[in-house]
Amino acid sequence: MLTNTKEKVNYDFIDSLRFIAIITIVIEHSYFWPYSIYFENLGEQIIQTITMDLFKFGTITFYILAGFLIGDKLKTTSSLNYLKRRFDGTFKPWLFWIIIFLILIYADIVVIYFKGSDVEAFKKPVHFFLEKVKYIIVETSFWFILNFLGSISILLIFRKYIYQYWVGTMLAICSLFYSLNLYHEWIPSRHTTAILGFVFYLWLGVIMHKYFDAFNAWIKKVKVWSLVILTTITFVLSCMESLYITNYSVLRVDPYNTLKVTNIIYSLTAFLLLYKIGDVKWIKNLNPRSSTYGIHLIHYIIIVQVLPLIFIPLNITPVGKSSFDLVLVQYGRFLFTYIVSYILVYVINKIDRIKWIVGQ
Repeated sequence: MLTNTKEKVNYDFIDSLRFIAIITIVIEHSYFWPYSIYFENLGEQIIQTITMDLFKFGTITFYILAGFLIGDKLKTTSSLNYLKRRFDGTFKPWLFWIIIFLILIYADIVVIYFKGSDVEAFKKPVHFFLEKVKYIIVETSFWFILNFLGSISILLIFRKYIYQYWVGTMLAICSLFYSLNLYHEWIPSRHTTAILGFVFYLWLGVIMHKYFDAFNAWIKKVKVWSLVILTTITFVLSCMESLYITNYSVLRVDPYNTLKVTNIIYSLTAFLLLYKIGDVKWIKNLNPRSSTYGIHLIHYIIIVQVLPLIFIPLNITPVGKSSFDLVLVQYGRFLFTYIVSYILVYVINKIDRIKWIVGQ
């Protein structure tokens, strides 16, 4: 009786946070300014920084939730069986949508070719193909799945010692290395290439599951207003670090990186705040458990392949626009992208023969 109740609470909290996390991811990817655009005016910089940093807690939230689910399965599933289930439910849909992404890219190329323009894809077909695959896997939201599966594999290698705090310390050091790397770029600094950067947050989720009763007892004693204040303070610190990187870092590389040390702290406090707030009842009606992964797979394709078909004919570009204008456009892009992604996933989930392509 007690076990079933606990399991229900676990999945309610996971579904609610999944829903919020995927919204933050889609908003973040809907930005309308390239990373190369940096405003010189401080007011413009502040607007851009707030917009870019506000929703940066979503990725770390996903890893904590995944770690929690791993902790739930450790006592009942072997590492190999768990990875196989993850492979079937995540990798196959991921590969399917990469193929769709490539087909759409080549469709654009064919249109350009028949309009009489030179096309690199036909001059250097192998090079072009490999560059596009690299682009999709490294520079788009599709990076997440390979990193995610790799992170799970690394964690399961240490399964025997997974509850030992030296494992967590080692993984935390790996994550903090990427925070420091932002200022030195010993290796590529984009969070999409941070192979060992997110394993620590999976481990945190596992530890949260192990001590879930104690965690719940503690979080009940914490006042919501104290978490609101703490989250606000850490968010401001994250923005300040972004502004520092933008204006004073010699490299000026990726000031909005997920693995900035201040964003890590902000993400963790935001997670605690959202957990404290609890379940939002209407979220269940949107079936986040069956829609979140599909939205994650589809939304970036819509942003890259569909939105330009709307914006280019209207001559809407980032050039010459203020940061406030870009924010307005970003949220318009988000609404369109999220609604279309959700409808597509909803329809696909209704067709049994193909619903595997949106995973779970």
